[in-house]
Amino acid sequence: MELLITSAGIAFNFLKRSVPGLLIGIFIAELLIEKGAVEKVSFIGKPFVKLSNLPGECALTFATAFLNTRAANAMLVDFYREGKIGRRELYIASLMNAFPAMVRHWNSLIPVLLATLGKLGLLYFGILVFIGLIQTTVFAVAGKILIKNPREISNPQKQMRKKKPFKEVLRNALTKTKKTSLPILKTMVIVAYITALLIAVGFFNHLSDLVRSFAQSLPFSPEELSVALSAMAGSIAAYTLGANLLKAGLISEKALIRALLLGSIFANITFLRVLIPYYVGLYGPKDGTKLMLISMTTRSVIILCIIAVMGVVL
Repeated sequence: MELLITSAGIAFNFLKRSVPGLLIGIFIAELLIEKGAVEKVSFIGKPFVKLSNLPGECALTFATAFLNTRAANAMLVDFYREGKIGRRELYIASLMNAFPAMVRHWNSLIPVLLATLGKLGLLYFGILVFIGLIQTTVFAVAGKILIKNPREISNPQKQMRKKKPFKEVLRNALTKTKKTSLPILKTMVIVAYITALLIAVGFFNHLSDLVRSFAQSLPFSPEELSVALSAMAGSIAAYTLGANLLKAGLISEKALIRALLLGSIFANITFLRVLIPYYVGLYGPKDGTKLMLISMTTRSVIILCIIAVMGVVL
């Protein structure tokens, strides 16, 4: 009984933080659709969408991801459930949001990185954005190969000519928000509780211990590994520890960047607690799990390649 109560508390705390942002994101997405905002902002994503053979309206979701990733992904789910895009387009469009999603975090990451690492922090953020750009490009090229007959969702020109009263726009957006969010929330609540049970029984702590044991066999110095492993406790912990080691002359700038990048892979174990309910709640158990694993694996491979190049070239 105590385990069930503890799990319920963990799940409630997660949902308390996540649900409001999700609902706001879905509402923003529906409002943008109702307002016919495709032509106003989609130019940002058009080059990537054109390369990937996605429908032109997916440029809106790409542009929206720079402001709110949840809104962008909710918009894609809405398109998919209405039959406007297929599963293949859903996967490609969602995975392509890696670059804008990374840029989106500038306001929370840059102040912390500057405060702890100074100019080196800016360089590290630039590398993270570059990794996101590579991810987006990889999936855009995959779309070019996999999507043979790109479809059009609607005619943006007609959409722009039909101006609706704001009250009607607001009413329609609220109605569609309710329709879209209810099935997502039902799944998210269930998955959040299951994830909370796993947290309560120590499943993720066990995974972290396995990663720590595995890390000892990697070709990195003790200082690098200490920074990388501290990322599982939180990015700020890794930045602070890295800054102190750098100041004491115990680690070089290159080694610290490598350690932080490796740490961002290790941190996936911690992020699973949040990512599982989010992905499964939004996309469903099958598609959500696949998208999460594809995204994490692709990003990890790119990071490992960059670490390897840094070790050889720099």
